[in-house]
Amino acid sequence: MVPLGVAFGLGAALSWGVADYFIALTARRVGALRVALGFHLVALVPLGVLVLATNALAHVTWHEVLVFALIGSIGWLSYLAFYGALKAGPISLVSPIAACYAAVTVVLAVVIVGERISWPETVAIIVTLGGAMLASADVREIATATIRQRATGGVGLAICAMVLFGGYVFGISYYKGIGWLAPIFLARGFTALFLLAHAGRSRELLWPDPSPAALAVIALIAALDTGGYVFFNVGVRHAATSVVATASAAYAVVPILMGVSLLRERPNRTQWVGVAVVCGGLVLLGIGA
Repeated sequence: MVPLGVAFGLGAALSWGVADYFIALTARRVGALRVALGFHLVALVPLGVLVLATNALAHVTWHEVLVFALIGSIGWLSYLAFYGALKAGPISLVSPIAACYAAVTVVLAVVIVGERISWPETVAIIVTLGGAMLASADVREIATATIRQRATGGVGLAICAMVLFGGYVFGISYYKGIGWLAPIFLARGFTALFLLAHAGRSRELLWPDPSPAALAVIALIAALDTGGYVFFNVGVRHAATSVVATASAAYAVVPILMGVSLLRERPNRTQWVGVAVVCGGLVLLGIGA
């Protein structure tokens, strides 16, 4: 039987992986910032209804609201860093770096929360994160790429995105005492505000005649991305944050499998090895947990 923490982490991985697949498709047509802002705003509607229906903010202090404003700014900066990294490229270097966000979440859980990781769990974490890097990498492109100053900047932004997103995920899961819903609503709300202000300054708020299909996909992304955080936050109530975060790193495998099944893409041998290593790491994590 799969431990609950690993199962919820895999639920987060599936939700985020499918969301990333649709984000990649939609961002090419309408722009990454519009997609990010769109699905954040859409997600706030059902989250807000749930918050009102359950009075989820009743035990949230003003101090915690200010902390979530900071967490929201980290989320905003993580999106800017990641999209900036993709523009600077190459994606073959950017993706495997960003896929290691879970390593940052694990380190923060150990340092701040004081979680203790056993040797079997440590091995499983290293194997799973290493597999996620391999699955995200295109070794052939890396081998033939000319590393220019612009590409080096992309790698730097990818590292920033990895650190920021790892911190964002940890921040949302940290306040267990106020339930699973309030942290997601507050962090998502403040991230949306920062994205809205940024989009207004960069004039990307304007979206001439958005198609119903694009709006439907953004609504789907909102449900999937938010669902990932729900899985994660519920998961950390059943297992250590480090365990759930490591299981969620398997999200890097999901777009590969969807690309193979839906778009008939052909991942290279290294990526398939990465998929196998992730699976092996998750088995070890399940045994160790």
